[in-house]
This record gives sequence, C-alpha cells and structure tokens, in this order.
Amino acid sequence: MIETLIEDIEQVIKGRGGWSEVIAEDMGRAIADTATARFGKPQEPRGYLSLSSIGTPCSRKLWYKVNKTDLSEELPANTLLKFFFGDMIEELILSLAKAAGHSVVGTQDRLDVHGIKGHRDAVIDGVTVDVKSASPMSFNKFKKGDLASNDPFGYISQLSSYVYAGKDDPLVTDKHRGAFLVVDKVSGELCLDIYDFSNQFANKQMEMESAKVMVKGDIPDRPYEPVPQSKTSPNMKLPTMCSYCDFKKTCWPNLRGFAYSSGPVFLTEVVKEPDVPEIT
Repeated sequence: MIETLIEDIEQVIKGRGGWSEVIAEDMGRAIADTATARFGKPQEPRGYLSLSSIGTPCSRKLWYKVNKTDLSEELPANTLLKFFFGDMIEELILSLAKAAGHSVVGTQDRLDVHGIKGHRDAVIDGVTVDVKSASPMSFNKFKKGDLASNDPFGYISQLSSYVYAGKDDPLVTDKHRGAFLVVDKVSGELCLDIYDFSNQFANKQMEMESAKVMVKGDIPDRPYEPVPQSKTSPNMKLPTMCSYCDFKKTCWPNLRGFAYSSGPVFLTEVVKEPDVPEIT
C-alpha cells in the first residue's frame, strides 16, 4: 500500500531490515549506467515534444525547444552535475522503496500516447510515481500539498500526462492517481504527495493535441513580463520562470546577467549599473 511508503522507507534507512546485497548491486549498476550516459558524450538538447514538456507553462519556451533547439544555452558543468545528483537520489530512493517491500516496476519505461513520447520514473504499488529531489522551499510545497495552487514549473500537468499515458498499462492498477515521491536534498526528509486526476482526463487528449498544433505554428507571444529588480531599484529583471529558461537570451536579446551573492539576476533594463560582476 503506497500510503505507508515513507514510514517503510524510513525503517530501511534505520537499518531495520529489507536492504540486501542484490539491491545494492542493482542500484550501483543503474547509477553507473546513468553516469556513462551523462558524462560519456556531450548532452544533446531534446528537440521534440515529450510527455514531460506538455506541462511547460510557457508555450514560447516549448516552441523554441522543438523548433529552435540549436539556440538553447549550453548548460554549465555545475548544472549538469546537479542533474546527476538528482539521478543518483532517484535510484537510491527507488532502491529503498524496493527494500521496504513495496512493488517497484516500470522504471524508465518508454510511453507513447497520441504520438507524444516520454519515460516515467516508476510505478510503485500500482501508482504512477515521479521521484524528485527538491530545495527546502520547493519541498515544503509538496509536503503541505500547496503545489495545486502554486506550480510554476507545471509539475502536476507533467505527472497527469504520465498517469494518462499509463491508462492501458497493466502495471498501473491505480488508473486515476499519481504521486510525487520527494526528497529534501538539504535535510534528507521524505514526503509523498498524491493527486487524483480523475477529473482531468477528459481534457488531456485535447491538451496534447493543442500542444502539437502550437509547436507547428508561429512562435507564440511572450507570456511573461519583466518585474522590478527590487522595491528600491529602477532596474527591471526577468521573472523567476524566465530566469531558469534555456532560451532566455534568445527571447530577451538585450538581457544582461549579474552575479549577486544570492545568485544570478538577469536584467532586461539597466537604469542603475549594479555594483556586482557582470556575467559574460
């Protein structure tokens, strides 16, 4: 029963049974294979419409991703390494779930629905599960169930796409629910955030077909506008969503980045020159 997953994993972490040499070896091989895939050659951007991209809130970003893949920013080494940390955490958590006696199947199975492909993380106890490692702030959204009202990255739409794609899969016995299995990558705390998508499936095919039509058409307008850098600064900066986008420099040609101690800030309009190094 997936509802007991967190407490059962925590018992394994405390060394109270379940972990085995076989599970450890399987996890090691999976991590090694992922490392080879990530570091064995340069990573190519995905220039196609995928199940995970259906939930992207910015249609302009999705259009660029499919039609102008070559304009995507090259990801820095630290970001690529951070992605690999997430891969390792995913393998560890799924291995702990197996050791806890839960059914873990369908890992990284390729799915295809209405011509849109993707790979799900796993099916645990018959439920489609997306494993995530999150910052403390992001983790609290999952823990408190706030994602339904505050989901800037479209995670719920992505999960619902994977649940919908598994509607005819015999491994998926719970056809309406999906869950996020989340790790706070600072504290190590775990949570399980479950959603019922029964009321969304009627529109899911339309959502997917609309996305296919959109990426074949003209580039959409920008859905976001710059925001003030601060209450006292006259400068304008990208909103949070845009600052994470791989196409921000294409979308905003005059963009300038500055390295603040709290992290990079991307300014669309510089009235007062920042007293910090500019990112070149």
